[in-house]
Amino acid sequence: MKYAIAQNSGKQFLLKPGEWYDVDFIKNANLGDFISINKILFFRNNNQIQLGKPFLDKSQIPAKIIQQVKGKKIRVLKTKPKKKYTRTYGHRQPYTRVQIDFIN
Repeated sequence: MKYAIAQNSGKQFLLKPGEWYDVDFIKNANLGDFISINKILFFRNNNQIQLGKPFLDKSQIPAKIIQQVKGKKIRVLKTKPKKKYTRTYGHRQPYTRVQIDFIN
C-alpha cells in the first residue's frame, strides 16, 4: 500500500492516491491547476519506508485542484453582562479541495 504523511499550512495529512483533501484556501488557484506538496515527513511504498529528518529531500507530491469549498458554519456570540449587549454572527472558512492522483 502506497501512502505518505505530508505537512501543509501547519497541518499534517495522511495522503493516499485517488483521494481528495481540504487544505487552506489558495487565492490565485484555478480549477484543474496542479500544486506540489513539498514537505513530506514519511513515505511508504509496500515494504519500502522513507523517514524524513524532518522532511524528505527532493521529493514532492502533485495535487490537482478540483474545487473551492466553504467549511461548516460556526456561530459566534458576543455578550457583555449587565449592559444588554448581544451580537450573533456566523463564519464559514473557505478551503481548497485537492485530489492526489499518484505518489512518487
